[in-house]
Amino acid sequence: MKSPDAFETRAPSGLLIFLSGSVMKNLNVFALAAIDHLVQPEEFADVQANTSALAILTDFRSHKPHMVDSHLEATEAREMMLAEDVKIKIVVDASKEFIGVISVDDLADHNMLLKQMALHVKRDELLVRDLMHTRSSIRAIEYDQFKSATVADVVSTLKKFHQEYLLVVDKDAHHIRGIVSSRDIASRLHMPVEIEKELTFVDIFTAVKVH
Repeated sequence: MKSPDAFETRAPSGLLIFLSGSVMKNLNVFALAAIDHLVQPEEFADVQANTSALAILTDFRSHKPHMVDSHLEATEAREMMLAEDVKIKIVVDASKEFIGVISVDDLADHNMLLKQMALHVKRDELLVRDLMHTRSSIRAIEYDQFKSATVADVVSTLKKFHQEYLLVVDKDAHHIRGIVSSRDIASRLHMPVEIEKELTFVDIFTAVKVH
């Protein structure tokens, strides 16, 4: 028979681990006051240039990423993101593996129109994968280096490499730990973070083809 002060949890291996002898206590609970409200990160001015970069990281080890399937219709994805008030989503394939990033801005009407003209497709034929930032186009930095960096360091890196996003990767485990974006940083700093886009051959070809 189990001790009355023991409880069990199931390990990933399926083995039962019994934790006993723990001193447990009840926490104080109370009813919400009428003035208690849901907070959002951008309400606060606690992020400065010299703040630890960890303050702006969406860490996938503790927060499940917002994901969208690459084969979802672009218009449906935009409606979903607007309804959820989510500005950025990780694009995944059928195996839930990372293949890109998409933002609400990427799904704006003018971007979809340009892509329609370039691909010669109808609006309802445009997919998320047609408008996303591909995995190969997004640069990454090592988690151990990121931990000791400041917000200013991250902004400088985004600008230097003309990146709207940076992935944070645990290289030893080969885990994509998180993502930072210029848009989110700007929101937390309450000031613009302008990233000059580096034009590629594809951008130039698309622009010429459209005109």
